[in-house]
Amino acid sequence: MKTKDLLIAITGILISIVLIYLTFKDFDFTNILPILKNMKISFLLLFFASTFLELTFRTLKWYLILLPIKKTEFLKLFEFEIISLGINNILPFRMGEFTKMFLVSKRYFISKTTSLSTVFVERLLDTFILFSLFLIYSSAGNIDMRINRSLIIIILLTVIFLVLLFFVYIEKVAKLIFGEVEKKHPKVHQIIVKIKNGGVCFKNLGLTFLIYLSGIVQWNFDVLNNFFIAKSIQIHLIDYFKAALTVFAGSLSASIPSMPGYFGNYEYAISRIMILWGVDRNVAVIYPSIIHILTYLIITSASLFFIYREKNIIKNAIKGFKK
Repeated sequence: MKTKDLLIAITGILISIVLIYLTFKDFDFTNILPILKNMKISFLLLFFASTFLELTFRTLKWYLILLPIKKTEFLKLFEFEIISLGINNILPFRMGEFTKMFLVSKRYFISKTTSLSTVFVERLLDTFILFSLFLIYSSAGNIDMRINRSLIIIILLTVIFLVLLFFVYIEKVAKLIFGEVEKKHPKVHQIIVKIKNGGVCFKNLGLTFLIYLSGIVQWNFDVLNNFFIAKSIQIHLIDYFKAALTVFAGSLSASIPSMPGYFGNYEYAISRIMILWGVDRNVAVIYPSIIHILTYLIITSASLFFIYREKNIIKNAIKGFKK
């Protein structure tokens, strides 16, 4: 590991430790057992079902992005998606994203550059959808976030428009800048084509709509996860709209350097918002902790199972990392 990477990893761990301390400082641990005892099992079961459906639609979104490039197997992509999420829970630097790229590349003989481009497209769409839902639900729920919604909408629309232009017209832009790229710089041209292929789905408006729709459904199941846990531990102040904002806060916290699994970042971000809404401090800390621990256990255990099943491809992926 390079010195720079080591410093980033150490910084992430230190940030998580500090946030764990700030989250649980003055926390009354005697509150945990009574809350767990009074959890409503029916909502907990709904949480597990919703988690499975969230993963299903997450996979569907990636399946549709890959569809114009290569016909893949949905169940195999489902495995790869869970493996990548599990590795993100165990290893630093979001290594799961690169693992996913290697897995689909090895399985379906897709260029690594193209495969990584599809992962980039998927993450970009997630960001756009998440911010869009944040604006919609904060407005629909009459939640004052003290933000300029119009400015954020303009920025989002501008970014997504530029991204679409990039993937559709990257070759023409390269030609304008470098001239006859294919003849003068054949290797550069090959890379450009491979990157472009990762976003070729945008050329089909119907397919683009389905990708956005699957992403919207996916994130709404994420919202349901948080909503069901709020219902299970009987936090009446958290309605569906506020549950959506906790999903946004939790996802945003993952962009900050942290230890693998984002422990500390996730709990701190969500508990601070809930305290601002008037939720009891102890309950505000227990709520994201339950969501995080349950999700972590589900994803990581399932990931380890699938890693064992795909151990040969994983070995090749590790060799790829070393190269």
